Amino acid sequence: MLLVILIFTFGCKKEKDETLSSVSSFSAKVEGTLWPAAIMTATHFTDGNLTMITAAGSLPSDQISLDFIGSGTGTFMMNDDNMGSVNIGNSSFTSMFSSNPSGQVVITKYDVENKLISGTFYFNGEDMDGKVYHVTEGKFENVVLAIF
Repeated sequence: MLLVILIFTFGCKKEKDETLSSVSSFSAKVEGTLWPAAIMTATHFTDGNLTMITAAGSLPSDQISLDFIGSGTGTFMMNDDNMGSVNIGNSSFTSMFSSNPSGQVVITKYDVENKLISGTFYFNGEDMDGKVYHVTEGKFENVVLAIF
C-alpha cells in the first residue's frame, strides 16, 4: 500500500506555472546606486508611434521614464525625439536638457499578443543647471504594455 501511495505522490508531475515566468521587474543604477522600481508601466500610442516606459520607486517622487519613437524590438538612441529622465526627490534630470544626448534603449522583447515588453537602457540626464546624473545598467523585464 505504501508503494502505491508513493507512486501516486511522486509519479505525477505538476505542470510549471507559466505566470511565474512573466513577473515584471525594472531596475537601474542611478549614480552607481541600485534603484529598484516598485511600480512600472509601458504604453505605446500608435498615433505618433510613441512608446513610454515609466517606473516609480518606493517614493512617488522617484521615477525613471524612457520615451522613444518606435515600437518592436531594436535599439533607440537618445536624441531630440527619444529621451530618458530621472526624478529623485525634488531634482529632475533628463537627456532632453543635454546639448549632446547620450544613451539608448534596447528593446529585446515586444510581445503584442501577451502585452509585455523587456529590454535594457542607459542614459545621462542633466538638470537645467548642467548637473549630470548617470543612469546605467538599466533593465526591465515583462513590463505590461498597453497599446492605444
